[in-house]
Amino acid sequence: MEAITGLVIKGLRERFGYTQDTLSNYLGVKREMISFYENNERDVPLELLEQLSDLFGVELHVFFSATLEEAMTEVVFAFRKDAISEHDMAQLSSFGKIVKNYIKINRLYHGL
Repeated sequence: MEAITGLVIKGLRERFGYTQDTLSNYLGVKREMISFYENNERDVPLELLEQLSDLFGVELHVFFSATLEEAMTEVVFAFRKDAISEHDMAQLSSFGKIVKNYIKINRLYHGL
């Protein structure tokens, strides 16, 4: 994986106001793994990238952007909330998936 992937995960996590603990609980991994991913010390499994893609409301390719700034321009929405529950994160993930699909359909319809 490109070295930028970890930076994108960290940037998105911080933009949404999530802690590493919150993200690790949502993904079902140890907090240390989030740190490893963000520091590019471990490859992020595709399944986790897909979960993060839905949670953050971005396309999968964003994790492989050339720069962090480029990745951040792809963020459709960002909800910041303190003490967010795993249930709330699951709901936001579902919403993110809906938004992504709407954008895809809209692009197809308008030939973009």
